Amino acid sequence: MTETISSFGDPERPARLVVDPAEVDQPVLGDFLRYWRSLRGSAALPSYGDFNPKAVKEHLSWVVIADALGDYHDFRYRLVGSHVTRYFLSNGTGKTIREAFGDGALAESIVDINRQTCIAGVPIRLTGRASVVENVLFPDYDTLYLPFTTAGERADKVINIFTFDLSGCLNARQVEPAALPRSLRVPQTT
Repeated sequence: MTETISSFGDPERPARLVVDPAEVDQPVLGDFLRYWRSLRGSAALPSYGDFNPKAVKEHLSWVVIADALGDYHDFRYRLVGSHVTRYFLSNGTGKTIREAFGDGALAESIVDINRQTCIAGVPIRLTGRASVVENVLFPDYDTLYLPFTTAGERADKVINIFTFDLSGCLNARQVEPAALPRSLRVPQTT
């Protein structure tokens, strides 16, 4: 598969999706992409059994590991790193994506990106812009989804590396909506 790039969401502040990125300029994501490729070797997918957390221990706080359920209808979080927990203001370890995020559009989009990663069998990078949801700031993020297999050729695990600017960006998360430009506001669901 060759790299494909697309944008979606708000045309003024679109998210960027890269399927099978040739290279990744973000250092943590770049390290994981190279590690994934080294584990894969000439196989279609790397074996999850070959994944060694010690090899990437300095980056584990950015890692999310999810198990595919059924025919990719949902995914269960096996591990959610401490930085990711801090970003989302909760720890989804042990929960499915829908249990962690509800049954709305956000959960569907997260399930879908995990599903796409498994079906395509290649890394997928997603870069998103900051937004405010229910008066809480969620900063820009850059994430890489990596497919793994536990039993052969079918991807059944996703290791997701979710990064954002950790230097002070989460200290002032409670925001006054009226003080923000409209482009940052996300409509609240009822």
